[in-house]
Amino acid sequence: MRLEDIRRVAMIGAGTMGSGISMCFAQAGYEVALYSRSAEGIQRALNRVKHSQQVFIQEGLISEGEAEAARARIRGTDSLADALQGVQYVLESVPENLALKQALFREMETLCPPDTILATNTSGLSITAIASVCRYPQRVGGMHWANPPEIVPLVEVIRGEQTSEETMDLIYGMSERLGKVPVRVQKDIPGFASNRLQYALLREALHLVQEGVVTAEDVDRTLKNGVGFRYPWLGPLETADLGGLDVFHTICQYLFKELSTMTKTPAFFDEIVRGGNYGIKTGRGFYDYTGKSREQILRKRDLYFLRQLKLLREVREME
Repeated sequence: MRLEDIRRVAMIGAGTMGSGISMCFAQAGYEVALYSRSAEGIQRALNRVKHSQQVFIQEGLISEGEAEAARARIRGTDSLADALQGVQYVLESVPENLALKQALFREMETLCPPDTILATNTSGLSITAIASVCRYPQRVGGMHWANPPEIVPLVEVIRGEQTSEETMDLIYGMSERLGKVPVRVQKDIPGFASNRLQYALLREALHLVQEGVVTAEDVDRTLKNGVGFRYPWLGPLETADLGGLDVFHTICQYLFKELSTMTKTPAFFDEIVRGGNYGIKTGRGFYDYTGKSREQILRKRDLYFLRQLKLLREVREME
């Protein structure tokens, strides 16, 4: 199959990720079948798409007419067979449960022609394990998005042990068609690339708070105004090149052995979670969100992200 042959796609799962990804497919001109097990789930997803588009309109990234046309290309359904009818590309984004995903892929394969691409948005489950239940595992690959998917540019394209080069190329090409920045993850390891980097940083952040070195607020302040300030423009290896590899190599020699190597979550983090404090969904986590609605917090986040995205695009056009 060629990328040009793909006209219709199925988005299996209508949660936060599924709705945002559907928006990306639709705004790129694809007809989208959005699957959820319930009519209520479909309606919530369509409402999220419309809500997200308002921020894009506010920032001048799309017009009202373009947003309306994109929404018209999204068709909700609570029938898996109906969702997969006549599609050339399928992306799954259901809860992170291996048995659930395997059962779904086994069923999807029986409903799709052998050349249909079956991609998964898993955050870290094995692509190889998911594909192991399929007769044609070569057409199964990872297409891992970051939240919020309609804004964050990165898409990881992950190779399972039997993923074909054609499948990798098609997922990579599709990501580019959607305006994303894809990277090839050539080994099917837990967490892939982005989550391993994210959780390595989170582990050290939790360690610093646990040991009383800095507060949670100062961890975030340090990152946002220091290393994190550079990261949209310079990755860690580029930063090392600019700073001098001799300098960074010397620092690595004495600092690596001082960094956290914990393999269990620290006690203070366990206590927060045991107390039912899950972040903005409950009103309290590392921070207290009393008096602030979840919608207000996420809209502000999305506005910041979109303005950063606009600036990144402007800079790339200058290169």
